[in-house]
Amino acid sequence: MNNGTTQTSNPSEWRFGTVTGIRPEAPGLRSYTFAFDTPVKHDAGQHYEIRLTAEDGYQAARLYSAAMPANGTSSTLQLTIALMPNGEVSPYIFNNVKIGSQLEMRGPLGRYFIWTPEVKDSVLLIGGGSGVVPLRAMRIAHQHECCEAPMKLLYSVKSELDMAYKYELFPNNGTPPDDVIMTFTEHTPDGWKGPSRRIDATMLDEILKSYKTKPRAYVCGPTPMVEAVTQLLVQAGLDPNKISAERFGSTG
Repeated sequence: MNNGTTQTSNPSEWRFGTVTGIRPEAPGLRSYTFAFDTPVKHDAGQHYEIRLTAEDGYQAARLYSAAMPANGTSSTLQLTIALMPNGEVSPYIFNNVKIGSQLEMRGPLGRYFIWTPEVKDSVLLIGGGSGVVPLRAMRIAHQHECCEAPMKLLYSVKSELDMAYKYELFPNNGTPPDDVIMTFTEHTPDGWKGPSRRIDATMLDEILKSYKTKPRAYVCGPTPMVEAVTQLLVQAGLDPNKISAERFGSTG
């Protein structure tokens, strides 16, 4: 790979980031921290494109959501990447990228699926599996801004083992923070008293009742889950124009 270049403010231009940290989140899910030579800035929910170039010139590129907000005060970027066994980019990253490796990328990209402090509505974040990645960035950005409008996260995952950001969303005592609702669809942790099923109308109704006004919703996850949840939210009375959806990870 090439040596690093200077980061510019143009999100469409390719530049190199140096890997400074690798953190396993769950089986087949890792967070990679990249350092640049100028500050990084993006809105929560935006993503970056990583491009790999083979010796014969063949290129493959994939999009990955930023896992942390960045307001320009730091020169680091964190992306959480899911391993897609039949993919072209993630297997290379998992098998070859180490501390000190450099990857070519551009961004931030995408303006549809974002949260900014200008959003004054209360918010419901709904994530399935690795779809929680951009929602986690929104949650942290919301906390950093000390926003008064409530924001809650509903996170659906197969088991405790499959959770991303367990250290934040499901601490050692096994109790999620007040703004996080967990549901396990296959295996529940020992002593778990919370939901243990796929997201359904009853679950959403119970959560929506905790809001004084109907919230804006952000839904991210596998396509079938996103489509089903979006339909349930509309049936529950949410304005379709205030429901943002993004497909993430496997479509199966």
